[in-house]
Amino acid sequence: MILRRLECLLGEQDRKRVPAFIAAACLASLMQAIAFVLLVPCLEALLRGAMPTASFWLAASLVAVAGAWWATHAATLKSFDLALALLRNLRIRLGAHLVRLPLGWFTPVRTARIAGTISQGVMELLALPAHQLMPLVQACVVPPVVVAGMALFDIRLAAAAALLFPCIGLVYWWAGRLGQSADRAVHQAAEEAGQRVAEFAQAQAVLRAYGVVTRGHGALETALRQQNRAGRRQLWMVLPPLLANSWLVQLGYLSLMAMMVYLGLGGSHPAHAVTLVALMVPVARMLEPLGDVASSGAGIRMASAQLSQVEGILAEPPLPSPVRLAPPPTGSTISFTDVRFNHGNGPPVLDGLDFTLEQNTTTALVGLSGAGKSTVLHLIARFFDVDSGSVTIGGMDVRALEPTALSALVSPVFQNTHLFSGTIRENVLMARPNADDAALDHVATLSGLEAMLARLPGGWQCSVGEGGHGLSGGERQRVCIARALLKDAPILLLDEPTSALDAHNRATFGQMLTALHGHRTILVIAHQYEWISAADRVLVLEHGRVVEDGTPSELLVRGSAFAALHHQRKALHAGWHISPKV
Repeated sequence: MILRRLECLLGEQDRKRVPAFIAAACLASLMQAIAFVLLVPCLEALLRGAMPTASFWLAASLVAVAGAWWATHAATLKSFDLALALLRNLRIRLGAHLVRLPLGWFTPVRTARIAGTISQGVMELLALPAHQLMPLVQACVVPPVVVAGMALFDIRLAAAAALLFPCIGLVYWWAGRLGQSADRAVHQAAEEAGQRVAEFAQAQAVLRAYGVVTRGHGALETALRQQNRAGRRQLWMVLPPLLANSWLVQLGYLSLMAMMVYLGLGGSHPAHAVTLVALMVPVARMLEPLGDVASSGAGIRMASAQLSQVEGILAEPPLPSPVRLAPPPTGSTISFTDVRFNHGNGPPVLDGLDFTLEQNTTTALVGLSGAGKSTVLHLIARFFDVDSGSVTIGGMDVRALEPTALSALVSPVFQNTHLFSGTIRENVLMARPNADDAALDHVATLSGLEAMLARLPGGWQCSVGEGGHGLSGGERQRVCIARALLKDAPILLLDEPTSALDAHNRATFGQMLTALHGHRTILVIAHQYEWISAADRVLVLEHGRVVEDGTPSELLVRGSAFAALHHQRKALHAGWHISPKV
């Protein structure tokens, strides 16, 4: 079963590696068993003093040993080739699948699970073909072949040795039953602990600002205690089968030795006693792989649990691919037609949303928190699919567009800015790797990045740090805006892009919108009226529907939802002023 699961994770070209490895491992184990059995007539001849006969059987045994060495070498190489192929295919398949999953799937718990699976989980999986399967194959092949060979010399001793097999199998089954629940608990506790560690590290500024560093340890300490408790429970669940297997093998060896002594002392032919003495070697060698069954089985079970984690991620349904690809749209007009969408089991985020944004117009999307503004941008970029209705670009449903074609149409800047470790230049060039210096300078001027580059050491070559934390929030936002502009897509989606910018840079952003006006279809979630007023149109959302639609001046004259929002914000800022120094 586990071999079939491994084959499913490998590509078409690599699936043949699994039967090739098993065949080589079986051949190596078979040759080892034959070499053990051939030692019996060799030792018989030596004990009787028949040197020519002993030399013949010794030569045959050496041939079997050489064959076993060659087959073991080949099986070892194939096991590591299989492990490397598994690593390559897992990373490619997981990466390709993750980019197709809806954005809402990536909760903190699932993100921690992905991190654990890709790092520790994949490495445990690599140990399966590289280290765990070979001992298991030996345990399945060597003892039965040796027992079959022993039957040629003494059927009673062979029958007694064969009784060990169902007992070892029962212990192996028992170990699997005990370990499965413990392994699941360990994985869940590790995921929770990993999430809490990352949360604790990222929230240091908040914890220290509010003086709750000590209390902030609470959730982390609880998660670590649960992980420790799950690990101890796993150890206690795994230990009894390991001890039982060891005791069973030792008891079996002593029982077989006692039986051989009994048969040797009670036999009427001295030749039979010589045969029994010679059988001691294959008996001892037969039991050695059986002693490794429990330990290798524990490793296989742990790898199987990680395999289930990988299979679970790959089984998550991605955004559906279009059955028939539509040609790329010729325009950038955006239309929502009776769109309904819900993130979960609560009330709908969008409920019958209808609007059309004409090509190369600038539209401001306003509304209270939770009105569904960010969801509108996510649906245009197809981070989710609508529950009903349609979202179209240039008359083409986004669900019918090939993902790369849709990505080429949309350039987003969302609230949660993220930069990758590297330089500012490298982060901006992600949008268009072949862009020249003139294009970079142009977007730097538009986004207000130019002044920041002049101030930072190294300019474009300044390192942003892990996740961009080497820069301030406003600096990260300007880099993200420059990256979006460099992409030069016909549609620009901006989700509160000035939330971390100061007044000067907000003014620069307003100038950027003015410069892009009429050249791109822009949808911006905004609250600053000074540059909302530059939009061609304002859409006001309430409870997932458009309640007002018009130009900024028209909506102010109407004196309803948009006017109320504007006056509330104006009144809020009216109380703030800078007093002259006395």
